[in-house]
Amino acid sequence: MSSARVQAKSLILTWFDKREPTALQRGRFAADVDRFFDALAKRTNWCECISTLLDDKGAVEFSMKGNEWRARPSGKGLVVSSIVPGWAFGWQGTLKDDVASDALGWFGHYARQYIHRSNIAKVIMAVWERNGLVLQPFGIGGAYQRYSDAWPRPSNREIFARAERSCADMWCTYSATPRDSRSKWVSRNTLDPAIHQGVFHFLRAQSLMSAEFELEALVAYDCVLHALQYLDWNWAPGNPKRNRRDLVQALGLGQNAGDLAERIYFLRNQFVAHAGGWRWWDAAEYLEDDFNADANRLVSRTLRKAADIEPQHRRIDPAPADWGLWLEENFTQIWSAVWFRDSQ
Repeated sequence: MSSARVQAKSLILTWFDKREPTALQRGRFAADVDRFFDALAKRTNWCECISTLLDDKGAVEFSMKGNEWRARPSGKGLVVSSIVPGWAFGWQGTLKDDVASDALGWFGHYARQYIHRSNIAKVIMAVWERNGLVLQPFGIGGAYQRYSDAWPRPSNREIFARAERSCADMWCTYSATPRDSRSKWVSRNTLDPAIHQGVFHFLRAQSLMSAEFELEALVAYDCVLHALQYLDWNWAPGNPKRNRRDLVQALGLGQNAGDLAERIYFLRNQFVAHAGGWRWWDAAEYLEDDFNADANRLVSRTLRKAADIEPQHRRIDPAPADWGLWLEENFTQIWSAVWFRDSQ
């Protein structure tokens, strides 16, 4: 058993032990954890094509694509399709314990959903930068096609063609000749939870600003910086994992940017994230006329720069040849990113 699997199994069992199981229950559950990882290694041909319809108000006229994902405008909105591992189905009969079957089946569902949403994150950031629109990542419609143990497995081109026919039946014909986007988000690694979460908080800040919740937007801006602290900063001077000034300066943004990052953090803590102890009615007075605009520019630059240096300090492979092995090797980060269910 590899050290990565030992660590993954230990993490799952630590979660399960909160139920205070008997020795027999723990043994059955542990055996199914092994069956789960053994099955992942054999499921190289199992996959699923997930499509999500994003409501773009008819404004998006470009397409984007990678090897295992596509985004194209249709008559009803922007359709994002991803080929993801077949982890969300086919566990009945493989996993013997009811609790393990439920928990690990849901984990497989969330993990493959996370991969799809990482592609959606690329698309909605590109839309924001080009069109100024904040698209709801959960979409207004969805579809999927599943392939279990198909041999030979259909090519990605065949899988996408089938998905597009299905989506066109539901959401009208695709635009004939959309221009390909040249956004840098096509190649940025949104599979890294730090980048992925940073995108979510950044776009949430844009929504809050549009609704004139300026103080709440500051919390979201600071959450972007906090998310990026989970990247690998061992190479950087100072302590970017704990200090926001060190974080932005490690990215070459200078002393003024560091001061601004710390002020965002101060305002978040004093007036929004915690009950203020003084002058809470006057919190808005601490926001100079251009403060939120400055915060937006700083956080946008920080997110983009962090995404651009990520390949030099990569933790998570964005295009693995073996998804089962990828999940095993990155289990700690993915479990932390997607798992929230109580063990009880």
